[in-house]
Amino acid sequence: MVIATALLFFSFVALAACSSSTCTFIPSINATTTNYPGSSFVKTSTYPYNVSDLSNVPIATICTSPTGNRTAELACARTYIDAIDEQLAFLYARRLGYAAVAGVSKFATNTSLNEPSRNDVVAAGMAAKVLKFGATEAAGAVMGGEGCMIYAALEYEAEIIQEDCDSRFTVDVERVCK
Repeated sequence: MVIATALLFFSFVALAACSSSTCTFIPSINATTTNYPGSSFVKTSTYPYNVSDLSNVPIATICTSPTGNRTAELACARTYIDAIDEQLAFLYARRLGYAAVAGVSKFATNTSLNEPSRNDVVAAGMAAKVLKFGATEAAGAVMGGEGCMIYAALEYEAEIIQEDCDSRFTVDVERVCK
């Protein structure tokens, strides 16, 4: 679901301003200080917790039914998953903005977009972070880059460069799944 949510953000168009010698990425206005999950400006959604404070996100045991009502547990879990997915999507859109800045900067300095050693560092770092918070190292490695977050960000960077800086730009981005 996170992958699908992240890919949704590829449909948000980012703007870039180019001159004959430079290409500068201007982040999308879609992930702003007024449309973040829980913003007072967003009136259409309700959340089961205060989404502006991560410490208020309850742990999953809140959905465990003492009577074993699996239907209620599923409904409860989906409510929290939906809220968390919205937060993840917002943060991922923000992350893509930074990835695009990095990509355009690499393009301008004739540096390779895809740096496998850096990708490995990011994936390992995410694996350690996710492990620290109670999930598995394998899940963190996937989130961190093994075929997911980094791959999508590199594709996004390449699209921004192709659309707004150099339509002939190509990069070979290999999706690595272990």
